[in-house]
Amino acid sequence: MIANESEKNQIRAGLLLNDGLYCARYFFKRRFDLKMIISAHHKVIQESLDRVRNGEISRLIINVPPGYTKTELATINLIVHSLAENPMAKFMHLSFGDSLALENSSVARESIESEEFQAMFPLKLKDDAKSKKKWWTEKGGGVYATSAGGQVTGFRAGHMNHSSDNFTGALVIDDPVKPDDAEYEEIHKVNNRFNNTIASRLAVQAVPIIVIMQRIDNHDLSGYLLRGGSGEHWHHLNLPVLIDKSKPYPVEYTHGIPIEHDLPDGWLWDKKHNDTHREALLSHKRTFYCQYMQDPLSVDVEGALWSQKIIDKHRIQTVFDSSTLERVLTGVDPSGDDGKNTTKKKADEIGIVTGGRRKEADGEYHYYIFADDSRNGSPKQWSDTAIKALSDCKGDAIVGEKNYGGAMVEHTLRTATGGANIKYIGTTSSRGKMLRAEPVAALSERGLLHLVGNFSVLEHEMTNFNGKGKSPNRLDAMVFVINELMEPTTTAKSAPMPYF
Repeated sequence: MIANESEKNQIRAGLLLNDGLYCARYFFKRRFDLKMIISAHHKVIQESLDRVRNGEISRLIINVPPGYTKTELATINLIVHSLAENPMAKFMHLSFGDSLALENSSVARESIESEEFQAMFPLKLKDDAKSKKKWWTEKGGGVYATSAGGQVTGFRAGHMNHSSDNFTGALVIDDPVKPDDAEYEEIHKVNNRFNNTIASRLAVQAVPIIVIMQRIDNHDLSGYLLRGGSGEHWHHLNLPVLIDKSKPYPVEYTHGIPIEHDLPDGWLWDKKHNDTHREALLSHKRTFYCQYMQDPLSVDVEGALWSQKIIDKHRIQTVFDSSTLERVLTGVDPSGDDGKNTTKKKADEIGIVTGGRRKEADGEYHYYIFADDSRNGSPKQWSDTAIKALSDCKGDAIVGEKNYGGAMVEHTLRTATGGANIKYIGTTSSRGKMLRAEPVAALSERGLLHLVGNFSVLEHEMTNFNGKGKSPNRLDAMVFVINELMEPTTTAKSAPMPYF
């Protein structure tokens, strides 16, 4: 007996609810009148997303090369599939720019409004749900979409009753920084914004967060989170363009939980890339290792004194008590301008880094960097910040470079709030920046220099500066501190009054 249209829709609805890939293929065909080509990696991605929807995973990172259908599966189809099952599901979707986030939101909404979807799931949208930015179902579900740097307050993903057996939505971050615009300043801004604003946009902490992106830098959002930047552990599906299962999971990713899969060694999707594309892919080393291999750790800047692996190897993530150090200093590397932005340039950054040393059980002095308060700002602003940084850790002195403005740095600090009572050490730099930094880098190689926590901008300067390009203000401030701790200046100038 031939099923009528109603029975066909009922059967199709059952298939769609039970199979996320079927849902993706069905609506892809409807939009483009083309079959969606399914590869083994699509199945692995969908399996991970299903684990999110069934409550097994609450924090998920998926790294995959560009053009491998990540947005189709992890953003558009996740929204459509989830709203078909639960019309109350609420999603927040962020991407590198408004245009992409709004386009993804619009495609999902159009799929839900289509005759085909409505025939299977009569889910009505509110009459005012015509905006790409935000639209709602009559059941209280829907989508809010914007850029990763856009306004996200006033909306929360999911619902208060979210649980392992009740999926009520998710926060989905898809390529938070555009690869072509991936200057480190923008990467750092997104990382900071994640903790300060984005991560709080959940109805309850049980609501999942999904980050799906191609890697663009050691310190991009994936790297930041996998190293413990949010303090949470993340299930991590890593899909390089060339799979090599013999390669161990990076020890640097202390907060990553690798997702195992049964994909064979070799090309991830040979219909997309295969041996005929190898030479072209390898022609740009950074793009290949970051965006295609999802392995920015393998991209070392030629001539740089630090590698990320060395930094991560000796990093300390536990709670640290700076009062146990025998000497603590704050280094300052002023920029030389007035701290004001103009139409021609942005104000230079002032490096303000604090560290100390103590002798450990191995008989060696170990050195610890535990605060980076670097900032843009006027002389009054940076000097107040430096004084506060020293005061907060009950430090011994501020160290700066005599070559820069002679007595001007000390004078600026003395006139800052609380500055009259500090001890200031002026160092004389007779060698270039690279030569000054070499003894500090040698401490890292020996396992005697430790970063206490994550300092993504400072680390970026450490692993990228090779004596060329823009002066690394934070690195300079750190070098002032460590060099002074190693070889104390005999002409240190005491404050005119007792300090601390």
